[in-house]
Amino acid sequence: MNISWKKILKDFSYGIILLIFFMSIILSILVGPVSIPFKYVYESIFYQLGYHGFSIPLKYYEIIVILREPEIIGAAAVGASLAVGGAVIQSIFRNPISEPYITGVSSGASLGAVIVIVSGVFIFGIFSLPIFAFIFSLATVGLVYLLSMRDGRTPPVVMLLTGIAISLFITSIVALLLYSRPDMENEVFFWLLGSLQGISWREDSIIVPLVLISSIFLFSMSSELNALQMGEDHAKSVGVNVERAKAKAIIVSTIAVSAVVSISGLIGFVGLIFPHVSRIMFGGSNRRVIPASAILGGTFLVLSNDIAHLIVVGEVIPIGIITGIIGVPFFMLLMLRISRRGYYDA
Repeated sequence: MNISWKKILKDFSYGIILLIFFMSIILSILVGPVSIPFKYVYESIFYQLGYHGFSIPLKYYEIIVILREPEIIGAAAVGASLAVGGAVIQSIFRNPISEPYITGVSSGASLGAVIVIVSGVFIFGIFSLPIFAFIFSLATVGLVYLLSMRDGRTPPVVMLLTGIAISLFITSIVALLLYSRPDMENEVFFWLLGSLQGISWREDSIIVPLVLISSIFLFSMSSELNALQMGEDHAKSVGVNVERAKAKAIIVSTIAVSAVVSISGLIGFVGLIFPHVSRIMFGGSNRRVIPASAILGGTFLVLSNDIAHLIVVGEVIPIGIITGIIGVPFFMLLMLRISRRGYYDA
């Protein structure tokens, strides 16, 4: 019997990153201005699972379950969605510097959010900002897709350049809105830099199922995405309906990314870095890259959120600052390694 030690090593690595992911979630519950004994953390978890044989002080239980857990679960969902979206977009565009925001998700969400903040019009009540951000991000990606159409096709290079152009145009509109209301700059910039503060179980009940369903759907498209990252001509030669596959992948990933961005603001580098890390660890196949990206992206954002809580005493700084500080040098190191090995080495 032949034993594939390479496959065994990859499976073992999957177990390691899953363990780190769950450990990061457990340990993150301890991070905050109020010190909580570790025993109350695991007791509260078992209590939520249905075992009521513990006596947990109410104040600790409320801090853990109402304040910290939703934010941590939200961070994991946001990180997973951005990383999976990055893996999909990189496969479609065959470009190592692509990420979900390249299609206009971020600029559209920014415009929707800034319109609400600057105008002060909350037609959907407290949900106005995330709803406007979600709608405008979807509309922007739809516009980019339509403007990229050439004779029934959407060439990746054309869509990439169209996304950049539309994003720059919308960024100019956002700057104009900010210029008209300088008194709102702090609130707008806080959103633009990304924050997970205030995420509750209400938001988690929407985005967590959405991220899970979209990730499973995109995972089911692994074979098509693998063919696309080898080139559209190759994908056609193996029977892939290129335009339909691209449309499905872009629509599903856009919906998921738009949803998480609408509640978290703009968080950079997650969708850019972790598909690369996954390919280095597990090879080029999306059957391994997509789930690994979700795990690594979720872990990274959970830990980045911890740093955002700890780096300044008594303050929680925007998480986008943390991901940027960590992301830039990390990405440069990745690019150095990728340039030596090749992008899609299996």
